[in-house]
Order: sequence, then C-alpha cells, then structure tokens
Amino acid sequence: MSLANASIVTAPTSIAASGGSALPFSSLGPVNAGQVVLAATADTDLRTRRLLKCTAKPPTVLSTAPNGYTQAKTETLYVKPKLLANGKITANTVQVTVKYDVETTQTEIQELLDVGAQICCDSDFTAYHKTLNLS
Repeated sequence: MSLANASIVTAPTSIAASGGSALPFSSLGPVNAGQVVLAATADTDLRTRRLLKCTAKPPTVLSTAPNGYTQAKTETLYVKPKLLANGKITANTVQVTVKYDVETTQTEIQELLDVGAQICCDSDFTAYHKTLNLS
C-alpha cells in the first residue's frame, strides 16, 4: 500500500519488534533538567557512538491553556552518527515526541504510542520515510 491509502490498527493487542539483536544503552550521567543521555555500550568509537536523548516535561500551570495546564511532553531523540567517505561526520536521527493533556487517560496515551510506532514501522509508511514519497 501507499501513504495515500495508509491504514493504522487501532487498539492493537501488541506492537513489538522481533528478530535482530538487542542494543544496550547506558546512562552518560544523572538526569539533568528533565533529560537523560544514553550511549550504546557496544560502540567504542566516540565519533560514531549511537545516543538516545530522553526528555520529560511535566505539565505546568498556564492560565491561557484550555484546562489551565500545559501539555505533558516526552521527547526521544536517537542519534546515529555516520562517517562519510570524505572523512566528515553527519548524524542520522529519529525524533519521537508525544504530547498529551493532563486529563488524558493511560489508555489514550497508549493509543498515541501505538499509532506512533506504526507510523515508524508499518509498511504503508515505508516509501514515505525512505524516498519522501507522499503519494
């Protein structure tokens, strides 16, 4: 299928990666200002070490917001540096942001996570991500 005819499973019983091998990460330091940075322990070359930056921002009081609070927000950034043929380094990334209102239930949050996972890995979205095809 294509992006133009994409479908997403609602209320799946599970979404799980299968096959492959585990890539363990370890913290590079304590949680600081709501953020923790993790590094792939298998990567010994600091120039190409894969990183995860995880940020959590709780809701705060905001009188102009619909219910008086800002949205809760989690943001995860996966960084995979790439050593180019010319010797320079670039960073390929995946960024996942989840925002929700304080009145959102755990079930509704799980639905957001399930949909986000499908957008990243469902075959309907493959051409969109790989070739920038919007059709």
